Amino acid sequence: MMFKSLLRLLTTLFVMVTIIAFAEFKVVSSSESVVMGGKLPISIELTDKDNKPLSFSLKVKVSLGGFDKPEVLTKGLAVNGKITLNFLAPKKVAEVKVTFTAETPQKEVFTQEIVIKVTEKDESEFSEEMKASIDSFRGSVAVKKVGKKAWESIKKDTLLQEGDEVLTLEKSYIIVKFPDGSMTKITENTQVLFEKLRRSKDGKILVSIVIQKGGTYNVVQKMVAGSSFEVRAGSVTAGVRGTTFGVESFDDKPVVKVWEGEVFAFFGENFVIPVFEGQSLAYELGMELVEDVSQLFDAAEFEPLKEKLPDLEKMFEEIEVEPEKPTEPEKPKPEQEPTPQQPSQPKAFIPPLGVETAQKDNQKYIVYSISPEFTIGPVTLGVGLTAYATEVGGTLYYGVPSTEPSTNIINMITINHVALNLGNFYLRYGNMPPISLGMGFSVRDYFKPYAKSIDTRLGFGNVRLYLHLPYEITKIWFPEVVQSDSVFAGEFELKSVFAGMDLGIGALYDTEVSTTNTLGNATPVNLSLSGFVRYPLMSNFYLGAEVGGQFLEDMSKYGLGAFVGLSGKIAVFDVIAGAFGTWNGFRPFHFGRIYTVQKLKNELPTLESEEISFGFLIGTSLYTDIATGRLYLYGNFEGDMNALGEIRVVIPQIGALAGLFIYGYYFDSTPFSNNTVLDNDTICFLRITYPVMEQNLVAGMVYTWDGTQWIQSVYIGSESSW
Repeated sequence: MMFKSLLRLLTTLFVMVTIIAFAEFKVVSSSESVVMGGKLPISIELTDKDNKPLSFSLKVKVSLGGFDKPEVLTKGLAVNGKITLNFLAPKKVAEVKVTFTAETPQKEVFTQEIVIKVTEKDESEFSEEMKASIDSFRGSVAVKKVGKKAWESIKKDTLLQEGDEVLTLEKSYIIVKFPDGSMTKITENTQVLFEKLRRSKDGKILVSIVIQKGGTYNVVQKMVAGSSFEVRAGSVTAGVRGTTFGVESFDDKPVVKVWEGEVFAFFGENFVIPVFEGQSLAYELGMELVEDVSQLFDAAEFEPLKEKLPDLEKMFEEIEVEPEKPTEPEKPKPEQEPTPQQPSQPKAFIPPLGVETAQKDNQKYIVYSISPEFTIGPVTLGVGLTAYATEVGGTLYYGVPSTEPSTNIINMITINHVALNLGNFYLRYGNMPPISLGMGFSVRDYFKPYAKSIDTRLGFGNVRLYLHLPYEITKIWFPEVVQSDSVFAGEFELKSVFAGMDLGIGALYDTEVSTTNTLGNATPVNLSLSGFVRYPLMSNFYLGAEVGGQFLEDMSKYGLGAFVGLSGKIAVFDVIAGAFGTWNGFRPFHFGRIYTVQKLKNELPTLESEEISFGFLIGTSLYTDIATGRLYLYGNFEGDMNALGEIRVVIPQIGALAGLFIYGYYFDSTPFSNNTVLDNDTICFLRITYPVMEQNLVAGMVYTWDGTQWIQSVYIGSESSW
């Protein structure tokens, strides 16, 4: 029996060695280069020593671009010997690294990397201007001709050219027809720019439509090779070669719907995902720079397209048509021309406004603000009108609360938010986002309320750089820039540099923390350094490790810690679980959501113990349209634990109920002690608000736990300001 088992083992080893020694893994592209936004066929083949095909699982990793079979980038493709894929080129000139990995049923792995040059797309042949005609329209539709500032009423004989803008109001639409027979229906409450309308001498067309808000339906004829028809909404561009599709953009959420054919959804200049017939793709525009195509699959939601293609000529029900009376017909009335104006949707045009309390540098303020926001191409600008007082009815000052108040009314104008997204470069100024570095072992969701900051991400090749600078503009005149927080942070990362792993280092430094801020007037921790490595086990699921160090302000002591764990996405949940070890008092997640609260209360912990300890972390985050939240439990194996929870629920309008916004926060360093959830060291509050003007103006109650009882207060302001 033992002999047979040994024989089987030797046979298996022999087969594996034979495969390794004689198998051939070939990756051949039809060309070394491809134009921006184009397709490049690539043949992948695995054969044995006799040139017979071998079955394998194929996965591909790209630095830019995508593939026409997107599952090869996520769960992988089952291949019997040979397959041909189309590489989808990004919309930028670059050298793209593509790594192919084949794994046999015997778990033997073969890897090959190729480099593809993406070249400039020559549009010089599209030298002739092309005009589009009006097939039909209904309701209030206006056009702003290129080079003009005024809107004009559209007419049946109006011709559209490159640079023109079209605006439709409520219960209105317009159907635009292009020379090749393609048609675009611009739906109600929509504004679009005809960015490119050109053609070549041999009949090719070049069409680029930019949706500034609203939506379009498009029926594109099979075009001459080399033609292009694109519709852009935000950072997503839908590119087609003969298909029927729709593109919408509401609340910074582009949606691509495909009824016939296929559409390439380009995300900025870097990545592309195909959307096939019968599919709908929705993408939530984030504030972070998209650095890896896997991030798009996390943020992009594919669903079967159940909606039927709307009839181009019938979009709205007839509006209360009076029955004909048996009298002499009325004389026809002249067509009523629309008064060009912005659509009367409160959600789109009432800017966030509020009256709220804020606390800065131990001083409480009452802040009055109105904050409209504008997006022009890659730039988003939020300019506000802000005033504040230290008490109701007190002296009114202008601008952001400052140690040097201003009574100059020009300082009422404030820069609330500025963002520039150029694909590989992202720069943002505005309310501080939560900060996590590495695996989040030492720095996890650090945040300071009411503080503004400058955050920037830079990506080129395999290199990624992130910087967090806590500065804010408090006055326009005379210009005043102040430090809004004492914490600086940064991270440097190399993507897929060793065996498919990502390597990185991160640092956080608190420039203003003292013994006053700590328990027992101990020397505080003010510096965190960490290094991490992460390896993708499968689509959206990783094995990672982080090693960190925390240093006292006077450098007299330091603590070390290490974390190893799994993280990934399961349905709508982001799950993380792992174990850690610490030495010399290292505190996991020291720079976290609760850090600024502990600092304000002079309750910051420091490096106390010199022993080695081991612990665990388990938690999950939830992200849906109605509810978002997170719950983490972490501690050592001796029973000392921390619990952190946060939940936000949006109850939509139902009948006469206008809806509710519910937000709760919970932190406890001694959870479940004495079988209680709330005790004297629990930090917890619950806010329930009712929309007066959707999210722009809300009113409600805030319940805050003070350690022994709930304290009730009233809140009036903007839900988005929290």
